[in-house]
Amino acid sequence: MQINSARRRKAISPVLATVILIAITLIAAIAIAGFVFGLFGSFTSTARVTVASASIVHSATTPGAGSTILALNTGTSTTNANSMTLTFGGQTCTVLFGGPVAITAGVAPGITLTLTAASGTCATVASNAGEAFVGNIALSNGGQVPFSGVFS
Repeated sequence: MQINSARRRKAISPVLATVILIAITLIAAIAIAGFVFGLFGSFTSTARVTVASASIVHSATTPGAGSTILALNTGTSTTNANSMTLTFGGQTCTVLFGGPVAITAGVAPGITLTLTAASGTCATVASNAGEAFVGNIALSNGGQVPFSGVFS
């Protein structure tokens, strides 16, 4: 029996098929790794707030009143600062901003938060110049921004 050469099927070589399969596997692996490990960026917007400086004035009656905090948002989403806790001399109090303050993303040099009043036990505790303090700014997205310094 004679095989007609015109009816023979042609196929790619096994070497070429192997190279194509390896290339497809590598492309799929890179795409999956990019999404799993965040190589291609994030699709969510976040606020990244830091305190650039804190100038808190000591007071015999209302610790922190008239002081300012410089907050910087390097994220991609705007958030609000609702209140701040201030701890010094073994006491913790809540310091208000006079309402929520928007901390807009990408605004340089940042947003100045002006402190208006203290509430709680700190309203009657005197602070001294040079005394150390630590604080946290409470954000509307549930985040906390820590900072520290000394009373001026």
